[in-house]
Amino acid sequence: MVSPNDLQRGADTYKRIKLLQWAFVPVALALVVGLGFGLRAFILHRGAIRWPFTSQPTELDAQLRDRSTVLVAGEVPWSVRRGETALATLSQHPTVARALEGADEAAALEAYRHSHMDGLLVQTSAPLGPPGSALRALSTMRPTERFGAVYLDDAAAIYEPREPLTVDPADARRLVTVARLILSGAVAPPERAFPEALRRTRPVEVALFVRDGREAILWRSTRGGSVARAFLDVCFAVLDRWTSRQTERYGRLRDALRSLTLTVAVFYDKGVLGSRSPEFLRQAADPRVWAVGYERLAAWEYALPPSPWKPAADPSDALRTLTRERGVPPPGHLRQELTLYRFRALQLVEQAASGDVTVFDPR
Repeated sequence: MVSPNDLQRGADTYKRIKLLQWAFVPVALALVVGLGFGLRAFILHRGAIRWPFTSQPTELDAQLRDRSTVLVAGEVPWSVRRGETALATLSQHPTVARALEGADEAAALEAYRHSHMDGLLVQTSAPLGPPGSALRALSTMRPTERFGAVYLDDAAAIYEPREPLTVDPADARRLVTVARLILSGAVAPPERAFPEALRRTRPVEVALFVRDGREAILWRSTRGGSVARAFLDVCFAVLDRWTSRQTERYGRLRDALRSLTLTVAVFYDKGVLGSRSPEFLRQAADPRVWAVGYERLAAWEYALPPSPWKPAADPSDALRTLTRERGVPPPGHLRQELTLYRFRALQLVEQAASGDVTVFDPR
């Protein structure tokens, strides 16, 4: 027979169990939330670009989608949709790995080409490779001579081979002289009159800056199928751009050129910037080397590249100013319909009116 004491002990035990059950709920919720934040921190630390299993595509996905096999250095961002693209690790290609861990970019490019890869995906959330190596430069998004980044964000970058861009000092002097003649009203020479290196077929953008001392007062750029073609087009673009405002201050362009200097710039190594934080932009587009710009509704705008006298503007400030001046609604360069770019500019700089010309290529 059950005594009253046994009934009381049973009731007390039941109450304790209920209390433990209610206490377990917030503890369990706290553990779930803590694990969730811990997982997110781990994902970001490993270079992820979004939560796993989300349906939103990224620009990195689009860059990978139409490639066959891509070589990967470092961690692959989580949840990247590679489509039909196969990813191969450096451990599967030891010759390329050894070359990238050395300082010889030409050797790294040769090994990469022998691997028959269709792109090089490099982790950018942490430095890779020994200091001074090609891999360290790629993972920290510094300029290289043999690889060009077509896309960069704070998790990864995609690189492709590129040939170094050079202009012979004698050709640099001739180009600036021809620009002066065209701006003064002379007939433009035919493309066949240019050196073969400048006539070689390749998509390129050439800019022409008119300077008063070190200040650029007028600039235009045009794209063409060769340096020679884009150069001729940009000379006429500057002629059309010289308006009454400049005439009031400097007179006719042909007369103003007696005191003004010219700079011919060839834009190259252009890559899409996937992240937009000030910290990322300063790392990926060091203003001592790079300039920045954006494309919106097929309109291309850019900030002035660094000159021999000073670096370019801070990339965030440059983009903020550029979008404000071009009437882009707030939040300016943070708007998703804008595609941000970084680019380098090989510049042929006239030191004085009709004077010496130096080749400036920041690195």
